[in-house]
Amino acid sequence: MPEPLLQARGLGKRFPGTAWALREVDFRLAAGELAVLAGRNGAGKTVLAKILAGLLEPSEGEVLFGGAPLLSYPESPAARVGYVFQDARLQLVGESVEEDLRFGPESLGLGAAEAAARAEVAMGLCGLSERRQSPVHALSGGEQRRLALAGVLALSPAAIILDEPFANLDRDGVSSVLRVLKTLVAEGIALLVVTHELEKLLGMADRLAVMDRGRIVLAGEPGPTLAAGIERFGLRDPLRPASSVGDLLWLD
Repeated sequence: MPEPLLQARGLGKRFPGTAWALREVDFRLAAGELAVLAGRNGAGKTVLAKILAGLLEPSEGEVLFGGAPLLSYPESPAARVGYVFQDARLQLVGESVEEDLRFGPESLGLGAAEAAARAEVAMGLCGLSERRQSPVHALSGGEQRRLALAGVLALSPAAIILDEPFANLDRDGVSSVLRVLKTLVAEGIALLVVTHELEKLLGMADRLAVMDRGRIVLAGEPGPTLAAGIERFGLRDPLRPASSVGDLLWLD
C-alpha cells in the first residue's frame, strides 16, 4: 500500500449540544488515487470531508498531510487540500472565467503573472480555455462545476475533495466532470469524491469507503466492498440488475 498523502487518525467531531457526528474515523488517501466516500444522508460524509480539507477542526484525532499535521503548515490548507462544494456557485467570484480563476492565486499573495499562468493551466485541464472571457453566469451547470474545480486547481493543491460533484448535472455534464477527474488522477493528484451516485464513477475508482452513523463501516477495493453489502447502509447497489421497466423504481 502506498504511503498516504492525506491521513486521518482517530477523528471525532461533536458540535455543541449534539451527539457525535464522527467517531473513531481512520482514513488514508495516496497521491494519484481516486477514492469514493458514500453513505446515506446524515452519515457524516461532509463533516469528514470538511475536516480532511481543514475547513473544520476535529474534536479529537488529527489530520496529517505528508506526515505532518495539516493545520501546522503556515499556508492556508486550501493550498494543499482543495475542496469543491456541492453548489459550485458558492465558489464562483469573478465576472468572467479567467477573472474567477485568477482570484484564488492572487488572494494567496501571488503576483499577476503567476496568477495568470495558473489560471491558464487550470483552464486547459478543465476544458475551459475557449470560454475564458465568458460571463460566469452564462455557463452551463457542468461548466460551472468544472470552473469551481479549476478554481481549486489554480491553488495547486496535491489533493482535492469533491462533495457531490454530479448533483443537478445531465449526462453530458457528468461526462465532462469525469473526463477532468481522469486527467487529474493521471497527473498524480489525490482525489476524494463524496457521492451516493456510485454508478457514475465507481468504474474508475481505486477504493470505496462507506459511512454510517459517523463511522466508516466498509472500506476497500470497489468490487469486494460492494459484495460485502452496501444496501444495509442505505445505498443502492449499482450492480443490482433490473429485469424489466417495472424494476426501475427506487421504492422497496
